[in-house]
Amino acid sequence: MVNKVLRARLILLGVALIFIIPVLLSWYLVFFTDFKKGGGGTQKGELISPAIRLEKLEVYDIKNDTIASINDKWTLVFFVEKDCNRLCEDKLYQLRQIRLALGKDRDKVDRLLISKKIQSWIKFSDLFNGQKYIDPKSASYGKLVKKFQDYPEFDARATYLIDPFGFLMMKYKPDANPMGIIKDIERLLKNQK
Repeated sequence: MVNKVLRARLILLGVALIFIIPVLLSWYLVFFTDFKKGGGGTQKGELISPAIRLEKLEVYDIKNDTIASINDKWTLVFFVEKDCNRLCEDKLYQLRQIRLALGKDRDKVDRLLISKKIQSWIKFSDLFNGQKYIDPKSASYGKLVKKFQDYPEFDARATYLIDPFGFLMMKYKPDANPMGIIKDIERLLKNQK
C-alpha cells in the first residue's frame, strides 16, 4: 500500500516538475545571467532609429539611362566612390543575387547604386538588368547624399535599406552575410502584407 501511494506521489511530482522547471530556468536566465543581453532584436542589420525621411528620388535605369522610380519598393542601396572596380562589381552581383533569392517577392525589392562620379554604366546593363543608379547629374543627388552623411554612423562601404515609404531604416556592415539580409527582407515583406 505504501509503495503505491509513494509511487503515485512521485509520478505527480514528476509531472509537476515538467511544467515548473522550464519556468524556473527561464526566470534564472533572464534575471541572473547575460542571456540575450543587448540582443537588440532578431534583425541581422542595424536599425536606424529614428528612421531618416528621404525625398522623392530621381534615379536612372542602368540599361538605358532613363529616369526610373524606386518608390513603393524596398530598396537596397550602396555607394561607389570612384570608378566601378572589382569591389563595386561584386556588390552589384551580391545585391542582384539577394533580390533574386526572394523568389516571387523580388518585384517588391529594388537596388540603387549611388555614384559620386558621373560615368557610363552601359557595360553593366546586360548583367545587372533592372539596377538603378543616381549620380551628380540627378536633381535629387545632393540632398540624398547629405541625408546619408548626416547619419552619425554613416559608412560609404555599408549597404542600406530604404522602406517603401521613403525612409532610410537599416544599415548592413560591409561584411554582412547576404543570408542575413535576405532573412530580414523576407521578414519585412511578410509583415508588410
